[in-house]
Amino acid sequence: MTASKPDRRESAPAYRHPPLEVIDGIPVFSNTDDYIRNYEHIAGDHLEELAASGRNPFMRDDLWEVLEESTAALLRKHLRPGDRILDAGVGLGRLLERFPEHERYGIDISLPYLRIARDKGMEVCLARIEDLPYAPESFDAVVCTDVLEHVLDLNLCVRRLLDALRPGGLLIARVPYKEPLASYLEPGYPYHYAHLRNFDEFGLALLFERVFSARVVGHETVGYTLDPARLKYPLPVGNRTLARLIRLVARLLPALEPALAARLFTPVEINVVVRK
Repeated sequence: MTASKPDRRESAPAYRHPPLEVIDGIPVFSNTDDYIRNYEHIAGDHLEELAASGRNPFMRDDLWEVLEESTAALLRKHLRPGDRILDAGVGLGRLLERFPEHERYGIDISLPYLRIARDKGMEVCLARIEDLPYAPESFDAVVCTDVLEHVLDLNLCVRRLLDALRPGGLLIARVPYKEPLASYLEPGYPYHYAHLRNFDEFGLALLFERVFSARVVGHETVGYTLDPARLKYPLPVGNRTLARLIRLVARLLPALEPALAARLFTPVEINVVVRK
């Protein structure tokens, strides 16, 4: 007789050490510093705008949905029944709320975000990825979206995420793709820490395969916006002039917008699927 797979829902993943404190029932594993206060500022602005208008102040809602659904589709493709998932940077829990049949965990460095994710049925704690508190090999899958561009120590964060996976486990990361970074250095930009680096498929493959000896099993770019800084083919008329013309055509002939965007602009983000 073949032994049945043990039901791991009977016990949560073990922490490597006790939390520093517990706030409103949420274990805290990272000390508050300038980096966390900066992120609390970003999260506070996000939640304030959501409460006032229902909109994301940092991204068009339709684009936000396209990006999230692209990662959700990859999870549906690769997850197996009973898999335990960690969302490193769980935010509002929008991604994992699509997977109620799985055992779901989330970390973030915003208590208001974590309260919302917890209310959606996820086990949460406050921790930077550098301080990831779970014991090694705790998860079958880890997802990390719109986070690795923010972290201070990229290599340490990737090591922590891979360590949290069982052998053969899956990491799905989504990051900005070939993003123009100049705006983050503008004197009027409101946050000290925001996007700190850029990514493409080659850099991601080198990072995961050469530095960490994992295996990239797939990647896909996703999402378009008619942003003049993302034009593939700068012309003498100037990027902004050309982008205004393209936006005008898209308003007059909206059915053409997807084709124009895909042909003339670089994608907004890239998903990478990594096997430990």
